[in-house]
Amino acid sequence: SDPPPQHKIRPGRRPPAGARCSPLTAIVGRAMGSYDKAKGLYDAFKTAFEAEPCDVSKCEQQLSQLKVLVLTGALTSKAGGPEAAKEQLLARDTLELACFLAIRRRDISGFERHVAQLKMYYGDSSSNLQPSAQKHLVQGLYLLHLLASDRIGEFHTELELIPFDDLENTYIKQPILLERFLMEGNYAKILEAQKDVPSTYYTFFMERLLETVRQKVGASLERSYDHLPAEHAAKMLILSNVAHLQEFVVKENERKAREESDDPMADMTPSLTRRMPIGLVKWEVKEGKLHFVKSAEKRMEIPALDLMVNTIGYATDLERIV
Repeated sequence: SDPPPQHKIRPGRRPPAGARCSPLTAIVGRAMGSYDKAKGLYDAFKTAFEAEPCDVSKCEQQLSQLKVLVLTGALTSKAGGPEAAKEQLLARDTLELACFLAIRRRDISGFERHVAQLKMYYGDSSSNLQPSAQKHLVQGLYLLHLLASDRIGEFHTELELIPFDDLENTYIKQPILLERFLMEGNYAKILEAQKDVPSTYYTFFMERLLETVRQKVGASLERSYDHLPAEHAAKMLILSNVAHLQEFVVKENERKAREESDDPMADMTPSLTRRMPIGLVKWEVKEGKLHFVKSAEKRMEIPALDLMVNTIGYATDLERIV
């Protein structure tokens, strides 16, 4: 029998029933359909994100659906060229909004995860994408996050990856100045910088940085005093009054208890701020004074051993920086 006739498909028309399409045409058609669906979902997500007030739960649901399309290969163009560039741009824009949504949700692990995914788009010099307007903001927020988490070695490692000309950018310059103030112990400057942030997203990490500063000051106080006046302690810990000091004491004791009960198999490599466990120091506010109640293990601490552990920690951090 004669073979079925090949139908000629005119541009802009659907092929008639029974017409044959090449595999490449089918793939491109599916990719375009997925892109249109993802773009529509992204526009809806962006609109919901920018709404006042923002429905965070709704945004989170939309983001989950969007990531399935743009990050799992369903949107990957097989032909490359302009279509691939459009898809990469959509993926990058999605991840940037995901970073900002994570900050609104106070989701630190989500923020770190999305920044890690964004690095592929920021660091690809062979890509045809235009530079992102949000790139420096995301990088500055990530640097501030590392600083607030007291991960100084990682902070300097990340800083080395940023081009020299970008270091003067407002978003990146602020974390650099804050790190300098932190190393100098100039905590008043950090408190002052909290009032002048380049973006509202910095506020969350500045609050965390201030908590880190209080922990550093507290660690120095408990090593230097058995007790001191509560009003003086509140001032040194950058707290407005004794009532706030009592709230901080409760949180500090809870934090210490959590660290004390951490998995003994976890990484306990000493660093500039993490020392080997030498016993729990409980804080108490009574009779107008802040008392540091040291456990038996703490009282038996050997200064020479502590010095050795700290020296190893300094060497580890310096190795990461260099």
